[in-house]
Amino acid sequence: MTTLDIDEKQLLIADVEVGRDTLVFKMMDGRKIEAPLWWYPQLHAASADEKQKWEILPFGDAVGWEDLDEYISAKALIVGGAAPGAKPPAEAAE
Repeated sequence: MTTLDIDEKQLLIADVEVGRDTLVFKMMDGRKIEAPLWWYPQLHAASADEKQKWEILPFGDAVGWEDLDEYISAKALIVGGAAPGAKPPAEAAE
């Protein structure tokens, strides 16, 4: 079995884009890490203004939406996986 070894410097976030359907972390080393916005139901349901009120947290490896009480780390986007209770759009429409 192999384990994922991530250097903390690889987790530094430079910028964030919250689109209609995606969440993108732009990393300091030039990479972009993208996840479907439905993975984070609270953020997905937020208003456009609320989605833009994010801040990179002090260690530089996570982003917070304080008004929404939502915090997402770069490692979470790299590893992948939806938040508990998240449903894909097709499933949510049923």
